[in-house]
Amino acid sequence: MLKFDIQKSFTHKQTGQTSELHFKAQVNLSGVCAIFGDSGAGKTTLLRCLVGLEPCTGAIQFSNKTWLSTDSKQLLPTEKRRIGVVFQEPRLFPHLNVQQNLQLAVNKAGHTGFSIEQLADKLGFSELLSHQTTQLSGGQKQRVAIARALLTDPQLLVMDEPLSSLDQGSKQLLLPFIKAISQQIPILYITHSEQELFYLSRHMLLVNDGKIEASGEPQQLFLNSDLSLIKFAHQGLILNVSVKGYDQSEGLIKGCLELQTLYVSAESQPDSEQIQVKINSRDVIVALQPIVGSSLLNCLSVTVEEVHMDAQKAVILTLQLGEQYMYAYITLRSFNKLQLAVGSHVYAHVKTMSIVN
Repeated sequence: MLKFDIQKSFTHKQTGQTSELHFKAQVNLSGVCAIFGDSGAGKTTLLRCLVGLEPCTGAIQFSNKTWLSTDSKQLLPTEKRRIGVVFQEPRLFPHLNVQQNLQLAVNKAGHTGFSIEQLADKLGFSELLSHQTTQLSGGQKQRVAIARALLTDPQLLVMDEPLSSLDQGSKQLLLPFIKAISQQIPILYITHSEQELFYLSRHMLLVNDGKIEASGEPQQLFLNSDLSLIKFAHQGLILNVSVKGYDQSEGLIKGCLELQTLYVSAESQPDSEQIQVKINSRDVIVALQPIVGSSLLNCLSVTVEEVHMDAQKAVILTLQLGEQYMYAYITLRSFNKLQLAVGSHVYAHVKTMSIVN
């Protein structure tokens, strides 16, 4: 359990104005807890305060141990909190080779549940142990940085946008690794990526304007039109699809989405039985009856769960299919013409979608 109620004030260099940040939440840490929000919302400041790299006031508790209590004048130093930290930039020691960088972490921890060789093998840099860090690519450096954080024997791993500057190949390697490690060590994970958010986490903290705006399961927060996340509605939501087959001649995955068939274009057969697809709200056509005689492959039977009008007087429909949801972005005229309302049964025709995981 991580519980905090902290305040941080700072003065803007350019304007001289003072801002007050107030973060308060209680999280039952298990797996990955994502910290999501706009640039400048306060995500990194929150993380640095929790780690102890930024001074703040208030109270922080982790697993019933007090890290900070201004009232009782308690402050546990960062090095005693047993936190592994991975920043956006790897921050390896340039005068040491890879093995020596990792050995420093082992020496500091004294004991660890991992070995250098084990992590090097899992993260694919065994042949680089004798290399200088200046010889490594960005993706290779970040793999070493993640291994170094794990070798410190952390009880909590915090990661500040660790994949943001990496190529797609490095991300495809590291995302499953991070997800697997989170079953052993809880992770606080800052990201701007919805793909990373939905793939890794079952819980998220939404940071907005220097405070925790909401806490909960990612899809449920994205569906809440009262939150600042509503601005992402036009981008659509991510849905879980079971793979039932693959037609190589047509390049199509046959999937099952809440007991309904969904065809997804793909260059090759997926390796897993489960994929995630993102359906943009502007790629959904809403009709009162299935459209016949068209090039549309996917027609889903859905129910209008919620109606929201944006500033452009367009309508965002939240559509429910089983236990999952999708958005449709339509004009106000279309909404009125179809006489839609909460509870209406309609057909969602999907023009296109993308596989995200």
